[in-house]
Amino acid sequence: MKRALFLAVALMFSAATAMAAAPGHALGTSPCVWAAPLTAPGGAIDAAATIRTLHANGFSCYVWVLEGTNWTALPAALDAARAGGIAVWVVLIPPSEGQSPPFGLDFARWMRELGRLSRTHPALRGVNIDDLDQGANPKLFTRYYVCELQRAKRAVAPDLLFTPTVYDLDTSVANRLAGCVDGVWLWWTNLEKNTGWPSALDNVRLAVRGRFPIYAGVYASATSWHREGRPLPRILREGLSIACRHGDGALVYTLPLLPKDNPWLATARSFEGRCGESWSAGVEATR
Repeated sequence: MKRALFLAVALMFSAATAMAAAPGHALGTSPCVWAAPLTAPGGAIDAAATIRTLHANGFSCYVWVLEGTNWTALPAALDAARAGGIAVWVVLIPPSEGQSPPFGLDFARWMRELGRLSRTHPALRGVNIDDLDQGANPKLFTRYYVCELQRAKRAVAPDLLFTPTVYDLDTSVANRLAGCVDGVWLWWTNLEKNTGWPSALDNVRLAVRGRFPIYAGVYASATSWHREGRPLPRILREGLSIACRHGDGALVYTLPLLPKDNPWLATARSFEGRCGESWSAGVEATR
């Protein structure tokens, strides 16, 4: 009995040690790029060219939004991504923005279908539901439903990650998501300056208390609330630097991929290998 108890305790300790040693940054050590896929002359998605461009610029992570015909193009894109060493995260459109075809707002089915796809296409690393906390979306995405989606995914593909988007993450939101998500994408919406971004991420960490990773996202494009244009390259550089230092990984939204006259691409590319170190590790290094 004592030997069995000892072995059980030893196994629990070993598992806990392994979890503690595991990297907290599934997005990799360069910014994960959210960008429109490149297209061929006829207008069809050119997944191979998109992946080649990402690889040539040192990126290893790509965000693929499931809209239009992107679902049918996804398997070929995943094949190209695997060959190019790129991990892919798909984004599902929430009710506030419409829906992703062909399964629409049946998010449980989406989780099962994406789980099955990830088993044959290992470049598929994770799934995101956009704007989980915006508009009327919280009425659908209750804790019960979010946990149900996690269970549906895990039943098919335990290694596929579920990381929804949020814009506000206090203790109540963290409690609602803990145990049901594999992390969150938290976006900084100020395209004019980064004042308050480091403290916002630090405060979020206090609310989350290590229960799931926080992947920090910044914008490289105009938005509905900032139609003046893309942020200045120096603002993007500052924002990515903060995201990489204070988050468990970094994302950059709507990064233009064509190299001509593109300081935003050059800025994001300069962070190759600089993101994804845990915040706590960064603090220890400065002591």
